[in-house]
Amino acid sequence: MRPRILAVDDDISNLALLTAKLEREGYEVSNASNGIEALREVHAFHPDLVIMDVTMPQMDGYEALRHLKSSEDTRYIPVIMLTGRAEIEDKVLGFEVGAEDYINKPYSLQEVSARVKSLLRMRALQNKLRETEKVAALGEMVDGIAHEIRNPLTAIGGMARRLYEAETSPANKEYADQIMKSVERLERMIQRIDEYKLILVSTLSPGDINMVVKGAIKGAEEFIGSCGKEINIKTRLMEGPPPVNLDYMNMRAAIYNILQNSVEAIEGRGEIRVETLPSIDQTISIRISDNGIGISPEDLRKIFNPFHSGKFQGAGLGLTISYRIIQDHGGEVEVESERGKGTTVTIRLHPIAPSGM
Repeated sequence: MRPRILAVDDDISNLALLTAKLEREGYEVSNASNGIEALREVHAFHPDLVIMDVTMPQMDGYEALRHLKSSEDTRYIPVIMLTGRAEIEDKVLGFEVGAEDYINKPYSLQEVSARVKSLLRMRALQNKLRETEKVAALGEMVDGIAHEIRNPLTAIGGMARRLYEAETSPANKEYADQIMKSVERLERMIQRIDEYKLILVSTLSPGDINMVVKGAIKGAEEFIGSCGKEINIKTRLMEGPPPVNLDYMNMRAAIYNILQNSVEAIEGRGEIRVETLPSIDQTISIRISDNGIGISPEDLRKIFNPFHSGKFQGAGLGLTISYRIIQDHGGEVEVESERGKGTTVTIRLHPIAPSGM
């Protein structure tokens, strides 16, 4: 997904030049002409960075910045302030309110571009650190959950089975059956928690990513058979991929979880495409695309959060596990989706550098 930038300026010509430059750099850009419009657009557009003029009608940049930095939802969005004011006091005020950077007008578009790249890199590192801390805390939490509910769950399941076998009333037998099914669902959740604990550390060694992908696809095809859906998995794997440092079982689990999510997103009949291919940034990409129901923009931003599930079933840990495994492999994962048109997940891994380099 391309980084999103909100450009805010009441000067139409400045805004047009800045927007054109950012779009040429590959960013998705939205515009606003004053602070009120900017705040409204932040909540609609969800930018990764804001470039904002100071002097604007209705609400100036400082006031809009105060609103952004006072909200938990927007305070971590980096903001670059643009201004014709050269006084030190104005810059100090901007930094005190919460601006991450300050550029004087007239400015160089090349300078703006360089600072945007720097702040986006910094934000990506901060997000990665927050996710790492969140996932580490999750490891401790789920261990406690599993420990506390495993024994009572075994007792509930055993008693429900005895009641089911001894009961003669069809209605009571149905109630016992529902209890057993609920226990089975909770047991599957604990199994996913145990899986999560097992992948906390990956043991890496050189391997063939195509072999990992084929193993994951085999598991996904078995899952499709158990679901009774008509889903065809098409593959296009690069020939002779360079070796990658990986943990075969963990990476296979990561790719399988993504494939399973694709299967569950397809209603009845559909297609999943799996590719391995070289990327221009010298990485190897694993791309998984489906024509399922897609993901809303709101859910897309929470997709790797623990226990988040747009399907409202299961533990919601599958994609969190995948994210953690890919992180352990020094890789990156991106998700693009549109409601009603399907989802594409791209995993990027770094191949082992040839000896002597």
